Amino acid sequence: AEAKYGDVPEEDREEIRAQAAAADNIGLFFGEDIFVAVGAILLMKGFFDQNGIKADPISMALWGLPTAIFVFIVHSIRLRLFDRKLDRKLGKTGSKDVEK
Repeated sequence: AEAKYGDVPEEDREEIRAQAAAADNIGLFFGEDIFVAVGAILLMKGFFDQNGIKADPISMALWGLPTAIFVFIVHSIRLRLFDRKLDRKLGKTGSKDVEK
């Protein structure tokens, strides 16, 4: 943001940090759901085995794939809208002209 707009007001800087943290959390959470060798799938496999339910880790990961794709699309839209918001706020005048 600083490379694109120059000085960024603290309020916007905090919102950028929040969006970056959200992207990281979403990526890690749903990435775990579709990667077989990570604890979430193995934990579910163990739980199902203890309760006599046949479950295949590959199938569980594949069932998580549509949700992960949907979340990726939704969050991509959110980030794009946030980027447009920053462009409207900081892009035209630049942060040097924005009163603090």
